[in-house]
Amino acid sequence: MTSSALKLRSAPSAAALLAGALGNAYAFVVAQLSSLMRPQSEAPAEAVMRLRVLAVHYAQQQPSFAADLRAAADRADADDMR
Repeated sequence: MTSSALKLRSAPSAAALLAGALGNAYAFVVAQLSSLMRPQSEAPAEAVMRLRVLAVHYAQQQPSFAADLRAAADRADADDMR
């Protein structure tokens, strides 16, 4: 065997270990912050109320769209009652 075939891997330096640990810590912090900033899912009753509020808002300018919003709210409300 030649000496090039017997080359040993050197141990990682302290700087490399520190950089890896800092990178992992940074990734953890970013993941935690992003989970805190994610909006919470809406309850079905809140969604129905939001549709009804939008229907009132659009009733003057776009009555057919407002009717569609009310129909969607009614349908969701009926599904919620089951």
